Amino acid sequence: MASIFGDDTAKNQGRVTLNPLKHLDFVGTLLIFIAGIGWAKPVPINSTYFSTRRIQSIIVSLVGPLSNFVLAFVGFSVWYFTPVSISVEEFLNIFVSLNVVLGVFNLLPLPPLDGYRIVSSLFSAKIQMKLRPLEMYGSILFLIVILTPIGDFTIIPFIRTSIDVVMNSFYLFYEWILPI
Repeated sequence: MASIFGDDTAKNQGRVTLNPLKHLDFVGTLLIFIAGIGWAKPVPINSTYFSTRRIQSIIVSLVGPLSNFVLAFVGFSVWYFTPVSISVEEFLNIFVSLNVVLGVFNLLPLPPLDGYRIVSSLFSAKIQMKLRPLEMYGSILFLIVILTPIGDFTIIPFIRTSIDVVMNSFYLFYEWILPI
């Protein structure tokens, strides 16, 4: 989306590729094996190329989580309309749940997640500049919340509830469109 808005930063850095090695972050990959949670390199974006910086920054930040919800809906639709084996059903359940979790998770307003980019884009440039030094602590705060019992009372219930809401929305959508 950033490229459509005139920013070729990711392309110029060789990041527009399906090669997973180009997207690996050393620490994020290491933590997958140590803690069961990790991350990839963030997609580089330079909003100075955008003609309407605030709106286009919000749109670019929404595209990632939106793509997760679209993938979840497609996986749910395959499961809903197609008789599948138990193993395929298990795969689709994991696929749908994982994409819902990623979509919801990336909308959390913590740096460096997309939700933070959306919320910070709503602030004036002056406030954004004041927030910038605090952004480096977002990853540390996030890890503390996720890797300690704090997450059991904050983010984890929110994500579980979000999965239920999204999955029920998918069911209700098809029941509304195709009443039996």
